[in-house]
Amino acid sequence: MRNRTLFVPAAILALVAGAIVWVRLGMSPRVVIDLGAAFPRAEKRTTVPQGEQAFNLEAVRIGGILKRSILAKPASRITWEVTVPEAAMLETAFGLREDSWDRPGADGAQFRIAVSGGSGYDELMRQYVNPSASRSDRKWQTVSLDLSPYAGLPVQIIFSTDPGLPPGTNTAFDFCVWGEPRIIGGR
Repeated sequence: MRNRTLFVPAAILALVAGAIVWVRLGMSPRVVIDLGAAFPRAEKRTTVPQGEQAFNLEAVRIGGILKRSILAKPASRITWEVTVPEAAMLETAFGLREDSWDRPGADGAQFRIAVSGGSGYDELMRQYVNPSASRSDRKWQTVSLDLSPYAGLPVQIIFSTDPGLPPGTNTAFDFCVWGEPRIIGGR
């Protein structure tokens, strides 16, 4: 009888814990479009001289955090054609690789994200990052952008990198990376 008395509360506790996990998993965001995996099919433009590697898929560690990343040396532009799902958010991290931080002549780079579609061109984010001059830039910068105004529409998602602050021309050690770019949707 004593074993049965202990079994019932344990079984109830296990069911409650299972229900909590199930609800949380069902409520978590899901990756709808992995832009890193779609990178080979994206349109790529650059002003990087022929013979130099402007783009690459690589694992990059910044501030101790490793992310699957896209190298995009300035001035570069990556464009993905997507149809935006309902309740979508674009999430990514960005920064300059650690091997560029303490180099003489490094002056940072600018990162931009935009959407182009039926309503025109909308710049959603623009940020200058200079880990050589600012220790607070020696980390992954993260962004989460609301794409719900474009739900159901075919659009172009555009990631751009530019040398320094405009009208920047110095591309020395601008090893710009986009970390784990993705569009998530629904909760």
